Amino acid sequence: MKDERIEQAKLKIRSEMAIVILYGISLSFLVKTLVFKMSLQESMTEYLILIFFPLYQFIRMHTMKVSIYSERGKKSSIKNLLIAIGFLVVASMVLIFNSMKTSAMYDWQSPVVSLFIFIVLFIAIFFLTYKYNQYRSHKYEKEFDDDK
Repeated sequence: MKDERIEQAKLKIRSEMAIVILYGISLSFLVKTLVFKMSLQESMTEYLILIFFPLYQFIRMHTMKVSIYSERGKKSSIKNLLIAIGFLVVASMVLIFNSMKTSAMYDWQSPVVSLFIFIVLFIAIFFLTYKYNQYRSHKYEKEFDDDK
């Protein structure tokens, strides 16, 4: 038989690892674009992971009937989203500006469109999952209160 505290510690370590990996992927995107001067299309793996990370979290919460929604965290979640998007936009604009300086023939429309699509998908998934998570939290609360 395993101790519940050990299991909770394992879960906490794994969740912290997931956050570290997410930050690592974000850092990888920045290093690829700002240091190695790679195009935005060459960072497609990071795009997909950054988009599907919250989607996976949403699906797992739904299958386990757990919700992490809280009224208190609403403003901080939106603030964190805006900071992440601002950081991404600034880094991408620096990349595009540097690429335009080095090559007069640089096609800036393609990276801008890719960035725009990424940001729209990221925001759409964030708000859809957030709203659905909010709805489900109230439903789960009512369901589990009725069980008593």
